[in-house]
Parts: sequence; C-alpha cells; structure tokens
Amino acid sequence: MEKTILELIELKKGSYKAFTSLYEQYFDLLYGFVFNLTHSHDLTQDLVQDTFIKIWINKEQINTELSFKSYLFKIAKNQIIDQLRKLFRNPVFEDYQKYAEEEALAENNSDAKIDFDEFNRLLGKFKKKLSPRQCKVFEMCKEEGLSASVVAKELKISEQAVYNYLSQALKLLKQQIKHPYLSLFF
Repeated sequence: MEKTILELIELKKGSYKAFTSLYEQYFDLLYGFVFNLTHSHDLTQDLVQDTFIKIWINKEQINTELSFKSYLFKIAKNQIIDQLRKLFRNPVFEDYQKYAEEEALAENNSDAKIDFDEFNRLLGKFKKKLSPRQCKVFEMCKEEGLSASVVAKELKISEQAVYNYLSQALKLLKQQIKHPYLSLFF
C-alpha cells in the first residue's frame, strides 16, 4: 500500500516509471473487471488502455489519500458507460440488434447467431479493400448514419457520387463477405 502511495506521488510529478509500475500492477485486475462487463477482448483492451490514458492525462488531480484502485475502476466504469452509449447510437449496432431479435424469434439454434465481434472483424477486413473515398462514404453513411446529402456537403462531392461510391462499396461487400447473414445488414 505504501509503495502505491509513493508511486502516485511520483506519478503526480510526471514520472513515467511510476505510471508504468502502476499500469503493470493494476492491468490484470482492471482487465478482468472490464472483460466481465463487456465480454469482448477487443473492447476490453481498448477500454483498459483508454482508462490508463485518462490516468496519465489527469495525473495531477489524483488524490493520494483516496483509494487509487477505486479511482481507477470508477474511470473504467465511466469509459464502459460512454462506450455503450456510442455503441447503442451506432446504426450498424441497431441493424445487428434488429437482426439478432428476428433471428432469435425465427430459430432457437445458437450456432446460427452472429457474434458482434466477428461481424466487426469481417467488416474491418472488408473496409481495407475499399478505396479511401469508398471507405469514407461507407463509414459516414452506414456507420455514422449520415444522409447522402450531408455526406455530399461534407466531402464536397455530388449526392449522386455518394450514391455511386456507396453502391460500389455495398456490391464489393456482398462479393467479399460470403457469410449468409452479413449481407442482411446492408
């Protein structure tokens, strides 16, 4: 306990060595906590990293008289809540959620359900095959839920060009991702 307080004092002074020591000391514990709530290794990794980044950024505000572990977990919990809010507002997630509900009603076979992490992995792999402009239009329209007119204004292209890029991207998506359910999202 005394070691942690000394490390926190050093961290407040900007010691990267103290930060690294605290990171190594609390990483596994925090990872387990976050993973237990998210059930996603990718998301957990991102949230734990973001939590420690916040610790570093706000190092001067750390109160060495209070429990560092509680402070760390509170930041992580807030990161999880923020991430869930973003996720629930994502049009891709809304499509996934609708599909999952329909699929659950249609059949009880758990093998037929798509894992959202797998869906995101395949989608990321697919987007790497798009041209930069196709990818940007796809992300803005399908992931951010922006209308073609908004995308056209922001990218300074015609609405028809937005439709063309999106059409090309969706066509490529159907060719590249042979999973029978993934094409239902788009």
